Amino acid sequence: MATITARFCGRCGAALAPGAGFCGRCGTPVVMQAAVAPQPVYRYAPAPPMAYPPGTQGRLPPALIAGGLVLVLIVVAVVVGGIAIAQFAGGKLAPCTVNCAPKIVTPLPEEASYRSSAFNFQVNYSSAWTVRDQDASSVTLGTHVGSVQVVGARGGTPDQAAQAVISSLPSAKWQDVTLVSALKGAHIGDQDGIGAVYSANLIGASQTATKVRFAVIAASRNGVIVVIFAVDPADPKNSPNGIPEGQAFDYLCTEFSWT
Repeated sequence: MATITARFCGRCGAALAPGAGFCGRCGTPVVMQAAVAPQPVYRYAPAPPMAYPPGTQGRLPPALIAGGLVLVLIVVAVVVGGIAIAQFAGGKLAPCTVNCAPKIVTPLPEEASYRSSAFNFQVNYSSAWTVRDQDASSVTLGTHVGSVQVVGARGGTPDQAAQAVISSLPSAKWQDVTLVSALKGAHIGDQDGIGAVYSANLIGASQTATKVRFAVIAASRNGVIVVIFAVDPADPKNSPNGIPEGQAFDYLCTEFSWT
């Protein structure tokens, strides 16, 4: 027995009678329905995913990175060293002669000491120096090429004490005394003070004149004034402030103790 396949109107969806040429509901001819019947939808299988080869660019090994940094540091060090050598190899730097910055001073070997019984201060100096004169309030030392005197007193100010020392220099022996410069950062022990450098012609026993430079430094604490008078043959071209033993004198000032 043949199977009858039900047909439906392609326009309104009503069932069509077997052999009918028109839809009984909307009157659409069956031939037209066949023309406008929906076309079958063809579905295509999805395209298979493309297999991409793994990337060939990876991270640099840590050892290679560290080696590159070390190489860069070596290059920088070589360049900086070359610049420094080029700057200093051309010749010897000119020594500082005026208002020089503090320098690292080698301590004096085998210190000796003087203590003032009148003012209780203490002066430390090189044992290679000689004591020319001393009393309860002062000491005079002979250095390698000059001398230094430390004197204590009471009353007045450091400025007045320093000026009194300059005024008391005998003109027959100290001639053409001229102020060279003030000493910035002058101190005695841990006490700030005032100071200045002078030039003069020192007349010796044979009446010969020697050009000298001397420094006068003064400071006070608890009513006690200390004045340091240091003199050397003048050497303005090679020595700070023209005093060859200037660093040794500065060390004496640094090692000074007020108590």
